[in-house]
Amino acid sequence: MSIAICPECEIEIDFGNPIKVKVGDRVVCSECDIELEVISTKPLTLDYAFDDEDWGDEEDWEDDWDDE
Repeated sequence: MSIAICPECEIEIDFGNPIKVKVGDRVVCSECDIELEVISTKPLTLDYAFDDEDWGDEEDWEDDWDDE
């Protein structure tokens, strides 16, 4: 049995068979409906899942620094 803690609501999430859990796997917390991603398997650790689009365009970030 593999259990991780939701970083949002701190509920235990049971992944069942630990052999099947891989870094990058995603799960939705049944308590708070937040999408989470496995960031480590030893120990089993979850963090908020982000898509590449959520981070914005790298050029936009660089433009912010150029303004100073």
